[in-house]
Amino acid sequence: MTPPARHDRILILDFGSQVTQLIARRLREAGVYCEIWPFNAAPESRIRDFAPKGIILSGGPASVTEGESPRAPDHVFASGLPVLGICYGQQTLAHQLGGVVEGGHAREFGRAFIDVTGACAITQGLWAPGAREQVWMSHGDRITELPPGFRVVASSEGAPFALIADDARHYYGTQFHPEVVHTPHGAALLRNFTHLVCGCTGDWTMGAFRAEMIERIRAQVGTGRVICGLSGGVDSSVAAVLIHEAVGEQLTCIYVDHGLM
Repeated sequence: MTPPARHDRILILDFGSQVTQLIARRLREAGVYCEIWPFNAAPESRIRDFAPKGIILSGGPASVTEGESPRAPDHVFASGLPVLGICYGQQTLAHQLGGVVEGGHAREFGRAFIDVTGACAITQGLWAPGAREQVWMSHGDRITELPPGFRVVASSEGAPFALIADDARHYYGTQFHPEVVHTPHGAALLRNFTHLVCGCTGDWTMGAFRAEMIERIRAQVGTGRVICGLSGGVDSSVAAVLIHEAVGEQLTCIYVDHGLM
């Protein structure tokens, strides 16, 4: 279920990163509603109906240099929406827009320091040219040639294109992971993308979401009854609690004891 249209939305396309959920958490902490969709479950019509103000491409374990590796849907780049690519997301963004990504370089995992060589919207008020900033890297491949229109904003020995920007099209890419706490200014970088680049107001809260969902469920169910398959996991338990708060005894939960719990 999605919130009422009055809330700004960001769409996160997931390429299989272990920390994709952290991207969503950082955005929600900044007051922005977002959803995570698999990269291959985002047809143009679905994105249009969702009406995001920007799109984030997550990291992932694949290599862009492999022929069958995941790609962002081409209509993402035809949408006119701001796009931020993170790690693998940066690499596929660069590859699909005409840059070059290569493997065979030394893998980089852990804390790293990048040199800020320029400025862009997502570094505004955070990183100044000439600064040296701590980030968290986790990659094997790296960009070796930028796509047309992009420029370098920050670099390191292991990642010459650690942060890139195409300000005209509002495209940005980070080889590092801003969503993890090991990148101290990472959450603020993401907030700059959602608020400064995408124009999100940051008026969403989990408390408001809960109240809105309860009202929507109540209106949808009316005087009817609801059956909820309850596994005991987080998803079904949260759904059961929300429905119960909305319609009370109109809800019947069913748990199947399959002997594996």
